[in-house]
Amino acid sequence: MLASGSLYVYALYAPSFKSRLGYSQTQTSAIAVIGDLGLYGVGPLTGGLADSMGPKRASVFAGSLLLVGYGLLSVGYSSGIESIKNNKPAPSFLAMSAFLFLAGIGSSACYMAAFTTLAKSFKQGRGIAIGIPVSFFGLSAAALAFVAQKFFLVDSDSLFNLIKDKGAQELDTGRFLLFLAIAGGVINGLSLLGLNVVPEPEIRDAEQPSSVAPSLLQETDNTNPTEESSLLQDSTPTPTRHPRRQVLNVSGTAFFLDRDAQYFFLIMLCLTGSGLMIINSISAIVEAVAAGEEYGSEPGHKKTPLATIQATHVGLISISSYVGRIMAGFGSDIAMSRRGAQRIDVVPIATACMALAQVVGMFASLRWLYLCSILTGFAYGGFFGVAGTIVAELWGEMSCGQNWYVDYVPQL
Repeated sequence: MLASGSLYVYALYAPSFKSRLGYSQTQTSAIAVIGDLGLYGVGPLTGGLADSMGPKRASVFAGSLLLVGYGLLSVGYSSGIESIKNNKPAPSFLAMSAFLFLAGIGSSACYMAAFTTLAKSFKQGRGIAIGIPVSFFGLSAAALAFVAQKFFLVDSDSLFNLIKDKGAQELDTGRFLLFLAIAGGVINGLSLLGLNVVPEPEIRDAEQPSSVAPSLLQETDNTNPTEESSLLQDSTPTPTRHPRRQVLNVSGTAFFLDRDAQYFFLIMLCLTGSGLMIINSISAIVEAVAAGEEYGSEPGHKKTPLATIQATHVGLISISSYVGRIMAGFGSDIAMSRRGAQRIDVVPIATACMALAQVVGMFASLRWLYLCSILTGFAYGGFFGVAGTIVAELWGEMSCGQNWYVDYVPQL
C-alpha cells in the first residue's frame, strides 16, 4: 500500500516541471490528470487482473510498470534540463504524461493486488482488516515527502547555477523520480514472498454484520420464501444451510444496472473528485496564495522556502488521510457491533468534512490553508477507509477488485 500511493506526491515535483522544463500550469495539470487516468481510469482492468490472475502476478505487473514509468520520467526530466542548458527544447509534456500514465497503471495494480488479498482473506472485522492496511495508501505521500525533505532537497544554485536567490532550496527531481522507480519495483518484488489469499471459514448470515440497511440487501436476494415454507422450516429439526447475506459475485452488466451501485457511483463523483483536485494541485494553490500575500516581502523577514511549505501540505494531507482511514474502518466496526449502525453512515460525515474543506480553501490565507489540507485528507481518507469494504460486502468479494475500481473512476 505504501508503494501504491506514490502518485500523490506529484505535487512535490510538479513545480520543477514548470520552473525547469518551462511547462505551463495547464500542461503541468494535464500531466497530473493523465497520471490519474492511469491510476483510476484503468482501474477496472487492473482490478479484473487481480481477481482473475491473483495478487502475485498483479504485483509483478505493478512493479514492472512503476520501474519503467518513473524511470522514464527521471530520464526525461534530466535530459530536459541538459537540453535547456544547450538551448534545445525540453521533452514534450505529452511524453512526460505518457510516462506518468504508466506509473499510474502500476500504482493501480499495486493497490489492487493488496486490496483483493485483504477483501478475499477476511470476512469478519473487515473495517479494521481492510481499513488499517489501506490507510498506508494515504500515508505513503507523507512518508515519501519526508524522504524527499531529508534526502532530496538541495541548494538550487548547486544544481543549475542559474538562481539569483542564493541559498534557495528545491527538490532534486531527477534523483527523486529515480528513487520512486527503484522503490516501486523492489517493494512489489518483495511482496511476492507473502502475498497470498487465505480465505476464512464461511460464516453464517446471522453472525455477519451488514454494511448497509437491510432494504438495500434484500434486492440482491433471489429467494422469496412464503409464510408456509417459513413455518415448515421452523418446525423441522434438521439443520438447514443459511444463505449468505451478500451476493457472491455481482459484476459486469448486473453491477452497472444495480441501483445501489449507481447511487454509490454518484457519491464518488461528488465527493472524491473535489478532494483529488486539491491533492494534486496543493503546490499550485500554495504558490497562488503566497503570491497574493506577497509572502516573505517584509523587511528582515526570514521566509520559509515554498518547497518546504508545499511538502508540509502534502504531508498533512497524507497523515490526515491515514488517520481518517483508520478511524473510519475501526470506528465503523465498533459502531456496527455495539450501536447497530451501518458502515455507510461514515459517508455523510466525510461529505461534510469535504464541503468544509472547500469553503476554507476559498477564503483561507497561507496560514489557514493548513486547515484546508487537513480537512481534505481527513474526508478523503475517511471515505476510502470504508468504501472498498462496502463494495466487497454488498456486491461480493469474488469480483470486488473490478467492482471497486468501476466506482473509483468518477474521481477523474
